[in-house]
Amino acid sequence: MAATVTAAAELLAQIPPDTGPITPPTEVTADLEQVGRWFFWSAIAALSMLGVAAGVYLAVSFRRHGELSEGERRVAFVAVGALLAATSGGWAAVVL
Repeated sequence: MAATVTAAAELLAQIPPDTGPITPPTEVTADLEQVGRWFFWSAIAALSMLGVAAGVYLAVSFRRHGELSEGERRVAFVAVGALLAATSGGWAAVVL
């Protein structure tokens, strides 16, 4: 146990004092940033397609049965609420 404490103290002593965060050069992070952008755009595209598919499912279900079931109504309410929340910044600018 004492050896572990000593090793930890030695390791902490090697850290220079008052060092701020070091930003890596752009050449190092450019590829990682590109991968991140591709990932986020892919996620947005996939979620958009799933939203359209859910809308088509709800429309077909309503057309076949003339009404939506309880679960389908909840999904529709959540979708409308998410749409209103996502566009609230634009609505605030119009209303105010």
